[in-house]
Amino acid sequence: MSDMTTNPNETISQESEIEQLARQADVPVEIVHRIYDLECEKLEKAARIKTYVPVLAHRRVKEQLLQYNERR
Repeated sequence: MSDMTTNPNETISQESEIEQLARQADVPVEIVHRIYDLECEKLEKAARIKTYVPVLAHRRVKEQLLQYNERR
């Protein structure tokens, strides 16, 4: 997981979101974790306001997983 936060509660929340996305998409947690980290890295490079990076990353990962499931 990227070091976006220092708050342990936020890290736990992000982990739970990743696990939930993985269950919903029936994809291994490790893969979803990697996709999430890549999306966060992309967003952090361009973001002026870093607060919304996790929300946007979650949305992007969810969209990618939905597209993946549609192609299956």
